[in-house]
Amino acid sequence: MMIKHGHLRGTTTLLAALLTVLLLAPVASAEGVGTTSLPGSNGAIAFVSAQDTSTTRMQVFRMNSDGFGQTRLSDAQGHNWDPTWSPDGKKIAFTNVVPNVGADIYQMDADGSDEQNLSRAEGYDSLPSYSPNGKIAFTSNLGGNGFDLYMMSLGTNGQITEQVRLTAHVADDSGAVVSPDGKRIAFTSKRDGDYDVYLMRAAPEGPKNIPVKLTKNAVNDYGPDWSPDGTQLVFNSNRSGNFEVYRMKAAPEGKTNRPVNLSKNPADDTAPTWSPDGKKIAFNSDRPGSDATTDLDIWRMRATDGANPTNLTDNAVLDFDPEWQPLP
Repeated sequence: MMIKHGHLRGTTTLLAALLTVLLLAPVASAEGVGTTSLPGSNGAIAFVSAQDTSTTRMQVFRMNSDGFGQTRLSDAQGHNWDPTWSPDGKKIAFTNVVPNVGADIYQMDADGSDEQNLSRAEGYDSLPSYSPNGKIAFTSNLGGNGFDLYMMSLGTNGQITEQVRLTAHVADDSGAVVSPDGKRIAFTSKRDGDYDVYLMRAAPEGPKNIPVKLTKNAVNDYGPDWSPDGTQLVFNSNRSGNFEVYRMKAAPEGKTNRPVNLSKNPADDTAPTWSPDGKKIAFNSDRPGSDATTDLDIWRMRATDGANPTNLTDNAVLDFDPEWQPLP
């Protein structure tokens, strides 16, 4: 199983059932990838939803940060998820999955126009994350030995001009998110037996670039997202017995860096994404909304302490994978 920046596919019963029906290979997400948030004002939130009953496919939507103005954007054949915003907020990259065929990285304008297949590869390319310089980090099984991290460079025509493999480990590495300054990537890896969050320079792994393990326990920690100032990370963990959203400094866990549980709810809370102003965090949750249903919805809470949780998509269908639009 691969892990996205935002969440682990399968941590929620509803989502696990969905993926089984779709017959996906171990593709990550319904936890989120992850966008690189740059300091600035808050824009829209991209997310994935099944609310458009004219299609049975999962599609990328956008909404205002208060939950209003929900609009479908994607239209590519198959299922579309893992949305991530470009640094200028004008583009959205996402994963397009065609069951029993594969997955590619797509890009479209922020209004859903001009969809393009960027990777056009056999196998599974997923979980895109923009770097400030416009490159896109992503997860792929191109190497044929599990999933690794890659970085693509794009030409003016939107086609790949260069592709660099960042990790080459026997364990799955996935869900890279690029730091706001573009110098580091946080990602999820199972190289020590369970899923943990790691940090490395945004360059190929090697003797001079050895990934540093940040989370240290025997449960699953995954799906990091950067704070706009690049000093902190939010991530998912089931260290409390259910999946919660945690915040910690972007440094190894220890006595002076204890992860803080922000969500504090018996439901499964996953897929955190930081607002560009650093004040709020959007996330997935199957906690009951005002309609009393426990399907996945998008919620928002205060970044410092998890206060004022607010349901943004209160309906009876799946809504997940929130990603906040950066507006420098």
